[in-house]
Amino acid sequence: MALNMYFKNGMIRKTRCRIPDDLVRTLYQIHDNTDFPQLTWLIDNLYDNPQIEPDIAQELADEMVAFERLILSLHLPFPRVPLQKMQTFFEKAVSNQQTIYSSSD
Repeated sequence: MALNMYFKNGMIRKTRCRIPDDLVRTLYQIHDNTDFPQLTWLIDNLYDNPQIEPDIAQELADEMVAFERLILSLHLPFPRVPLQKMQTFFEKAVSNQQTIYSSSD
């Protein structure tokens, strides 16, 4: 069950991002890791339709970069493009100072 996220980008327009199931499985590898508290929070609240404020979105983007570096250092396969799209999405929300809303399928 994927998660859809969006933030307002103007009066009517929304910027969207989807967390596919394969990325959820990848993210779950760091669940309860103290180095990734915001990603753990996101995993725990994924299907509760969380709202993400810009300061938390920045922390999520930073943790995603650290997570990608960790996976690359261990030479493990992972869905790189979806992870990078999600990181970019969080960074755009931060730069626009927008709250991210979510809904699960």
